[in-house]
Amino acid sequence: MAIKIQTQKPEIPVEIGDLKFSFNVSDESIKKFRNEAIKVQKELEEIAISDNDDQALEQAKEALKRGFEIMLGEGSFKKIYDISPSLVLCMQYFVQIAIGIDEELKNMGFSQSQKDLAKKYLAQKK
Repeated sequence: MAIKIQTQKPEIPVEIGDLKFSFNVSDESIKKFRNEAIKVQKELEEIAISDNDDQALEQAKEALKRGFEIMLGEGSFKKIYDISPSLVLCMQYFVQIAIGIDEELKNMGFSQSQKDLAKKYLAQKK
């Protein structure tokens, strides 16, 4: 008798308008998301954007680019900014995506660290 286990697709699909992306659910991607997305969000909160401050706009654009590329891969920010050329809208998208990915990870059982999960499963075997 064989034990058959269906594998899961290691990604979370993300759609913005007609654009389709996915968040890779590898251990490295999750770690990077949890560490870097929070830093990007804090950085965005600290940047005071005004219509006359080109430097603040460029800082916000760079932070968003890093954040989107952490979550959705290289080139994702350019595609998103091309369809919505507004940093305010892109910031809203960023926050919605970060919250959505975090919720999906929790639903998939990634709310705990891998070390904690290993301890939990090993304790159940005893």
